[in-house]
Amino acid sequence: MDDKSLEILEFPAVKKIIAGFASFPAGYELTLELTPSSDFEDVARLLRQAGEAMQLLSVDAVPSIGGASDIREEVGRAALGKVVEPLSLVEIQQTLAVLRQVRDSLENKESEAPELWLIAKNITGFPGVEKEIGRCLSPGGEVLDRASPKLASIRKRLISSRQDLHQRLDEIIRTPKWQKIIQEPIITEREGRYVIPVRTEFRRDMEGITHDISNTGATVFVEPLAAIDLGNTIRELAIEERHEVERILEELSGKVGSYNAEISAGVSCLAELDVIIAKARYAREVKAAEPNLIKLDGGSGKAVFGPFIRLVEARHPLLGKKAVPLSLEIGRDFSVLVITGPNTGGKTVALKTIGLHSLMTQAGIPVPAAPETCLPVFDGIFADIGDEQSIEQTLSSFSWHMNNAVRIIDNTTGQSLVLLDELGTSTDPAEGSALARSILLHFLSQKTLTVATTHYADLKAFAHNTPGIQNASFDFDPDTLTPTYHMTLGIPGGSNALATAGRLGIPSEIIDRARTMLSKGALDLDAALADIMAEKQKISGARELLEKERESVNAQNAEIESRLAKLRAEERRTTDEARDSIIR
Repeated sequence: MDDKSLEILEFPAVKKIIAGFASFPAGYELTLELTPSSDFEDVARLLRQAGEAMQLLSVDAVPSIGGASDIREEVGRAALGKVVEPLSLVEIQQTLAVLRQVRDSLENKESEAPELWLIAKNITGFPGVEKEIGRCLSPGGEVLDRASPKLASIRKRLISSRQDLHQRLDEIIRTPKWQKIIQEPIITEREGRYVIPVRTEFRRDMEGITHDISNTGATVFVEPLAAIDLGNTIRELAIEERHEVERILEELSGKVGSYNAEISAGVSCLAELDVIIAKARYAREVKAAEPNLIKLDGGSGKAVFGPFIRLVEARHPLLGKKAVPLSLEIGRDFSVLVITGPNTGGKTVALKTIGLHSLMTQAGIPVPAAPETCLPVFDGIFADIGDEQSIEQTLSSFSWHMNNAVRIIDNTTGQSLVLLDELGTSTDPAEGSALARSILLHFLSQKTLTVATTHYADLKAFAHNTPGIQNASFDFDPDTLTPTYHMTLGIPGGSNALATAGRLGIPSEIIDRARTMLSKGALDLDAALADIMAEKQKISGARELLEKERESVNAQNAEIESRLAKLRAEERRTTDEARDSIIR
């Protein structure tokens, strides 16, 4: 796929939205790396995966991934002989549990979600490692006494020694002899040694080791001579405890590291499943559907049904509830569509909607459109939308557009999609229009599906008179002078630039003066298009009225048929009763 076009169409923004539905970091990152595929079977498989996840989601049967972490880096460190921190080991245990549960869950749903099971079956469970970490560590990362008999013994002796030491120190601070030199009758700790706060002026009265002095200098923290042996015992036991804890963590890390390849592969599978489930959650949130794929004949390079697009009630995925549904079809009777209509009327949004729905489909993402939507798998999707200038590179707007055009022309085929906004602008109108027509003829000659927007009047006439090219317009309400954002095929639209400028706040005297400067032909064309739009609205109103009348007549006919059926049944019943009475 063309990276520049992905940026122009804002596909990265769509991926970021979907990534927000991921359950753990590895899934989030993998979602941001989604790339549209140009392989039909690959796209079909991706859409089947999303469809299965949507089905499981609809019955609340999607396996939970929320407790997982991306443990691949830590497991890789363990494989190199590094000791993993306790909290990281707990994360590894929790992730191993999720891996096991997800695999078991999808194995039980193999018939309902065969594509998801194909991924999950590659996950290996490690119940032994999972259980061992759980036996040795608390959820908060504390190494438990049960981790080893030696650790339990050391800690038991530590508790006993600390109790003895506290008892001995408590006796000292409660002895009247010492109470006058003690700052406070408490036992505290400094540098791992248990001490008593003594007033500085009486320091010489108590034998022992000074471990600290208060900030004011009024207090010294003394470990009494009578407590030093017990203090040494506690320090030695604490060192033993630390060494045993390190041994246990090293052993656990070694077990984890020995399965580095299998665990990392499992996390990768989990991330892949998380992406699929994120697509399904996105689809549920925005009421998206799987589009129908149009298969191309690999032998001839031609589409089995013609390389066409059918969008039904398609909504721009970045506009949310503000999006106006778009329905169109291109590719059966024509391969190039020229869209005209008012400024701010929705033409650029339409181009991006077409492009994003195609990109999303080829990335296996359900699209925010009706299920009747049909899309082919393009070998490339190209766009020239917006405007970019660079003073440093002496790049004008026209040069930027032409660079895009060169890139697109050089890389498109009959199975590509091309989207061109304001084709031929940013230069002399006559030359720009001629260039635009020639570019469209190029894409028409190779049957490349192309959608272009324009304001050039002669481009509208060109589309009308050229077989294989069709006009379309975004409607403009002639009464309110505002865009309706509704597109109509077969009819070119007016730009209505003066009406739009007036609506946006340009003073009326400037608008009126500009209107007097327009050529008669331009005014006549705008008037004709306005009349066409008014007639179209009348026809639409008449069609709606006729449809309502038809429904009313159908309802009346159904009621008459029902009454006739009842009368016939009553007639048969009366006849049968009369016959039975005669026979008796």
